[in-house]
Amino acid sequence: MEVTKLRRLATWALDALCILIIFAVVVNMLPTRLVPVEHFRLLVVGISFVYYATAELLFHRTVGKALLHTRVVTADDNLPSSGQLLLRTLCRFLPFEPLSLLFSGRSLGWHDTLSGTKVIHLDY
Repeated sequence: MEVTKLRRLATWALDALCILIIFAVVVNMLPTRLVPVEHFRLLVVGISFVYYATAELLFHRTVGKALLHTRVVTADDNLPSSGQLLLRTLCRFLPFEPLSLLFSGRSLGWHDTLSGTKVIHLDY
């Protein structure tokens, strides 16, 4: 069963928290003079890409999805290909992509529709 928009928002918030923690650890490991503050946005984008791509390629779910018992599948409920998952990750960085979920009739964002994937709730 496809997940609700509220569960998707909660998943996003948990994943954002994970990315923030990873960012804080990375920044604290780097000498501050090597990374100007202007480059922090680029660092967040890079960490976000690696976080989503790695988690979904290896486990078909992120930490947020694991905690809320959801998983990424194809439109016909099969496991997505690596190409679909990479496209899904790239589409997360489209301008206004976060708003696409709010204005969709179903719980699908552009990163879902363009990659032919969806997120389902696991009953176990």
